[in-house]
Amino acid sequence: MALDGTGNQSKSSTSHPSLQVKVVYWGPAEVGKTTSLVHVYNSLHEHAADALIKVQTTGGRTLWSEYGALEFEIPSTRGPVSTVVHVSAVTGQERFLNTREFTAASADGIMFVADSRRHRLDATKRSYEELLAYMPRTTPIMVQANFQDARDVLSPAMMHQVLLNVDSSRPPINTVFTVAKDGVNTVGAFLQLLCMVITKMASSNMGSESHDP
Repeated sequence: MALDGTGNQSKSSTSHPSLQVKVVYWGPAEVGKTTSLVHVYNSLHEHAADALIKVQTTGGRTLWSEYGALEFEIPSTRGPVSTVVHVSAVTGQERFLNTREFTAASADGIMFVADSRRHRLDATKRSYEELLAYMPRTTPIMVQANFQDARDVLSPAMMHQVLLNVDSSRPPINTVFTVAKDGVNTVGAFLQLLCMVITKMASSNMGSESHDP
């Protein structure tokens, strides 16, 4: 048996368990979503199932979404689990608002890339409010407090509190320091989110199995 992207079991052609996971990078325009994803993909290139697909404007901004897939063997008590992580970065441009709703609703985990610069705080809050409106309440959210190398920025702890104030009933699992243009902490943040997502999906599956007749 295998697990689909919702954590449910489905038929599999392999003799060992498999898992499909969807991780989405979300945030305001020009915050470093694509840059973060590219650093993660390049750093984990030995796990890449294919080349990263980018759909951009002539100015280099994301037009639809970047997409790639990473393959891992995750150890478990039942043996290794073949895991495919579908990862994408959605456009943050306001004119493409309608393209983002389905992406958030179908994600297993969200990497919210926040703009830590104070003059961009309103844009970050708007993007986070939009995300919460579209995504299921139980979807794990990891936050990258990006642009930590810039002047006049909010610390990760301050950014965490700002986002917590948007909806205290749906706290991010963690808010971490990142400088996406240099790849600082982008891979660590991704792996932490992935670990939380897989743990949640495994727990959900074990719970459903315990109720099977």
